[in-house]
Amino acid sequence: MDVNTRRLWHFATLADELHFTRAAAILHISQQGLSRSIAELEEQVGVPLLIRTTRSVALTEAGELFLRGVRTALAALEEGTAAARATCPDLEKPLRVGFSVSSLLELDAPILRAFRARYPSVALELETFQWSDPSCGLCSDATDIAFIRMPIECPDLHVEPMFVEPRAVGVDQSHPLAAAGSVTLSDLVDEQILAPRTDDKTWFRFWTLRDTELDEGSLPRIGPVVGSMEGELEKVGSGEAITITAISMSRFAPRPSIVYRPITDVPGSELVLAWRGPATPMIEAFRATAAEVRDREKDLVSRIETATGRPYEF
Repeated sequence: MDVNTRRLWHFATLADELHFTRAAAILHISQQGLSRSIAELEEQVGVPLLIRTTRSVALTEAGELFLRGVRTALAALEEGTAAARATCPDLEKPLRVGFSVSSLLELDAPILRAFRARYPSVALELETFQWSDPSCGLCSDATDIAFIRMPIECPDLHVEPMFVEPRAVGVDQSHPLAAAGSVTLSDLVDEQILAPRTDDKTWFRFWTLRDTELDEGSLPRIGPVVGSMEGELEKVGSGEAITITAISMSRFAPRPSIVYRPITDVPGSELVLAWRGPATPMIEAFRATAAEVRDREKDLVSRIETATGRPYEF
């Protein structure tokens, strides 16, 4: 017999109250839902467990005997759960999760929702980081796990890939490149690009296109340094410089005055879930949940990875 614990809790609560309305209120379900659950339990057990009249509810002899077993089973389940949780002290601590601006994109909500549903007793502390810390708190141990954009300089880093999306150029709508469907490095030679304010030289090189094999004279000039998305948008919108960014900025920071076009001859921006050192049980649980949602949402991941910067349906 395959009886789920929810129905056992329903039966035990009703046996305590002997009143459908009160029991349903305690269980936070409708009276009709409780009645249906008890009827299905009786069908599974194969005998009547309750005597119902318009005025009262009572246990049958079979119901009294079954209740003893139910209480024993539920007590054993609670004891086993408590013993299992005692082996994992991480359950008592919040899990600190780092993000950069719009880092996880449309996968953000389903991953967090799935983790909270699976581990309701684990508190999540979400913290957003600016460009000065592309590790999103991992290098300083301010976070336990983080969604980051590679590549970065951070020792003992472990990653779970999420997706790769095109790098793009963001320009003012009056800029000649705004009329192009896409651009190449050769289109950017005479341009001035913004640079992120960070001490991470690897990350700096990636977002200023210095990760390519071209010599300095074949690359756009590095212009003003900015430390946040807001600063980036202001300088691009004013026409002071153009920016190298992820194509998803067209969705997550849309401005009528700024246009984003994919750069077709550079590697894309890889978004990963990362942690340092050996994974604790909670880090592993979060990683497994994120990977499961990523694999389930294949269509969403495909749309993120193939977005072009033109209006796109998500």
